[in-house]
Amino acid sequence: MTASISLSVFHQWLLAEPSSKTSACAIILHFDGQKSGASLIPEVAAYLNEYDDDGDGRWLPATDELVSKISRDANHRQLLGMDELEEGADPADEFHKTLSALGQRGHVVFRSGNVTVEELDLENTFHAGIGKPEDIKQPCHIILNPALLDAKSIPPIIGDVFLEWLHCESRRDSSIRDIR
Repeated sequence: MTASISLSVFHQWLLAEPSSKTSACAIILHFDGQKSGASLIPEVAAYLNEYDDDGDGRWLPATDELVSKISRDANHRQLLGMDELEEGADPADEFHKTLSALGQRGHVVFRSGNVTVEELDLENTFHAGIGKPEDIKQPCHIILNPALLDAKSIPPIIGDVFLEWLHCESRRDSSIRDIR
């Protein structure tokens, strides 16, 4: 996906009606450090755009490239309700702030990178680990070992488990901090 298409998708996502509190979710992919997983972000978003009836096709694949562009652009930051970019600001901190702003808006899939659950401070977030369980450092709702699965099956598995989690009544009474 090119940067211009990604920004176009971002604008469409931003102009869509904001999510309700019960469905404003983000999906964070955590990797074991050996694989960037960049291709999974648009694949999971595309799956949810097709099968999440409540999502109305507004799942945003927030690739690292897109998040970086948004974090550096004053207009995009303003649209997300972020403060102006200060001169000399740490790009990594601004990247994390942008992930939080996107996650708070909901219907977004992104890679955690070096960001912890606490740094993002997002409620109503689904965490999927990709890699060997012992190598995933963050608590996750599901961990998939790509060595044991066909790569094409990973996005639908994440999407389906997410949708089950989303509609589970007991989920609404707990948070990610409860799964540690």
